[in-house]
Parts: sequence; C-alpha cells; structure tokens
Amino acid sequence: MYKSTKLDLFPYPFRNIKEGTNYRYSNDLKKLEKHEQNCVVITPEYEKQIKRKRELLNEQPEVRFQSYPHTMEMQWEVAEMLINMAVERYPEHFQVEKNGNHWTFHNLILNESESFIFGDESSIELEPLDLVGRHFATDFVLMVLRDDNLYLEVAQESYAALFSPHWNKGMSFDEIHGPVPFVSRTGVPLAERVRNFLIRNVLPGEPWTRINWNLMANRWDVNYETYDTWGPTRSIVTPENAGKLVRLRVEEQFFYRMPRSNAILFVLNTQFLPMEDLTLKPEWLEQTYSILSDIPKPMADYKGFTPFIEPTVEYLKNLVEKVKLQTN
Repeated sequence: MYKSTKLDLFPYPFRNIKEGTNYRYSNDLKKLEKHEQNCVVITPEYEKQIKRKRELLNEQPEVRFQSYPHTMEMQWEVAEMLINMAVERYPEHFQVEKNGNHWTFHNLILNESESFIFGDESSIELEPLDLVGRHFATDFVLMVLRDDNLYLEVAQESYAALFSPHWNKGMSFDEIHGPVPFVSRTGVPLAERVRNFLIRNVLPGEPWTRINWNLMANRWDVNYETYDTWGPTRSIVTPENAGKLVRLRVEEQFFYRMPRSNAILFVLNTQFLPMEDLTLKPEWLEQTYSILSDIPKPMADYKGFTPFIEPTVEYLKNLVEKVKLQTN
C-alpha cells in the first residue's frame, strides 16, 4: 500500500473550509484555468502506482476495465488527448513520434514504447484507453450524454471507492450516485444537481475539477466484487492501530468534454495519506480531527467508513493532544 510522500502535491480536501467550521457535503466544482487544464501528474510514487495498477488490471481485467464495442472512436480520442498532455507537460519523460497514422509513444520513466496505427484497434492488443491508461496513475471514466442523462460506457478503474466498471457499466449518473443521501434546500437530490451542472457547464476546452474524499481501512480500493476481502478489514481498526491502517483517500477529479465524441471524461487522481502522517502538517491534523468528529452518520454510511470512524477519531484525538504536549 503506497502513500503520498510529497505533501505539496497532496490534494488536501479541506483547504477551503474556514477555521472553526466543519465539513458538509457540497457541490464544490471549480472551473480550471488554462494553466491548470493538463491532468497528467507525475508524483514520486508514479512507478509504484503504475506497477500496482497494472497488477490489478491483470488480476481482474473484466472487473477493472469495461467498455462497449461502439466506444472505440471515443477511446482513441481520449488516448490522443492523454498522450499529447503527457508530452506537453513532461517532455523529459514522454515522447511521441507521428508518421501519418503510425504513432509510437515513448514512456522514458518505464523505458517502454507503444507503437500502433492511430484509429486501428487491430494494431494493438488492448483497447485504446486500456493501453494508454496503463501509463498513467489516474483512473478514467467516459460517460455519454443521452436522454438528458449521462451513461457510463467506458471505465478503467483501479482505485475504486464503492465502484466497479463491471458493475456500473451502462448505468446512468443518477443510478451510480443513487445512494448519495443529500438534497438541496429546494428538495433536489444532490446527484441530480451535479449531473445537470456537468451537462450544462463542461464544454469543449472548458474543463472543471472538484475534490472528493473518503477513508480507507488498510485498502487500496474497495470495489463491489471484492467485498469479502476488504469488508472484514474495517472491523480490525482500533485507536492503537488507526494511524497506520486508516488512510485519508483523496480523489482529485477532472471533467473534460471531448470535442469530437461529445462524451464527458472523468479523470480521477487518487492519493492516500495515513492518519499518522498528519503530524507532518499539524494544521491538517487538527482540522481533520475536528471534521471527522462532526461527520453526520448518513455521510459516514454513504462513504462506507462508519465501522471504523469511532476508533479513528479516538486515535486523532490522542494524537492532537500528544502533538500539543510536544510543542508546549
């Protein structure tokens, strides 16, 4: 289980919460400025993440990657975008040679190359997004607009949080987010508000972002098919071991409207921080303790950490007191 080691790159989820106030679920979508629109990020954990991501994809290919046959063109469109972003942001790590439709993508970090005929799936062993996606530590979900809703048609997901490409393929945005237990002041379900916002506001060349967070009990991911493995781990957390077992899981989400296919691409950059590492940022430690102490039960139930929230909060309380004693 890896963790983020460069905290300057960690997308701490509570930065914008004012001191003295606590977290409540909200639509925190933010439009990306031009200089923020490239979603390719190389962290110190890149090689470790890629290795584990590929292991998971190879162990459970049908669970981790799903698509419909008619999605090939949009997959190529996304593959092209990701390759171009990688080369633009990290020319020292990625290169691409284009000779007409004959492309060769070089990953210099891994010392690997992918050669293919762009647009011809017979020239590659994996589907386009599955092939190119294995060079990036992020997860990818493609949803298509139909009948005033968004439907999941392609997904490569290795860091799932109560999600599975195998389980969720073909579902609408509303069906996937059906368990979200929150409504607006006017009674509109939050999932419906977010879905409508994405449809109206995520336009070609105008991507958006938001931060989603959760807690994980000694797990990389929790998908539906492996509940028998990760379910029991939630009951072994105690105030003594929560520092090592429980991680703050933060998902930095990016939303792009693909100009040719009109699909919306969800890019999910998932990072983990053990509770014990919050001491490296004392202000984060105190705020996280305050927020988790006040989490409404419906939210904890929805996020899936109700079984171990109490020992986690107890651990953080003890840690805050310990840090204060050391600094006084």
